[in-house]
Amino acid sequence: MLAGCGSADSSVENEFRDGLEQIRAPQSSQALHDHLAQTLAKLRKEHPSADDERRGRALAIRGFTLTQRGIQARLDMAAKDSGKLEAAVRDARRSDRYLNRGAALLRAAGRALGVKVGLLNGH
Repeated sequence: MLAGCGSADSSVENEFRDGLEQIRAPQSSQALHDHLAQTLAKLRKEHPSADDERRGRALAIRGFTLTQRGIQARLDMAAKDSGKLEAAVRDARRSDRYLNRGAALLRAAGRALGVKVGLLNGH
């Protein structure tokens, strides 16, 4: 595609789809955390003109942010909770809560953008 062709609105959808694929792709939690940070930075730079795309972008940013927090809780559990059952359970619950909330927001963003999302790694 030539530079300047296309709209910013299609970029929001492309970044959203890319972020979903990163969540679905088999990779380490750290790699996923880093990919989500890149996706969030790209989405924040976009400024769509249509109402549906603006709403989808806002929901996607919230959804990817919560998903990233869930992944961070997984990383915290692996790094700090070895042999500490109570702390591991707390971080596991926190991770699951963020991942469920993030997935729900990403499905809502998908509806706004016209992208079918479905389950995201069981959430």
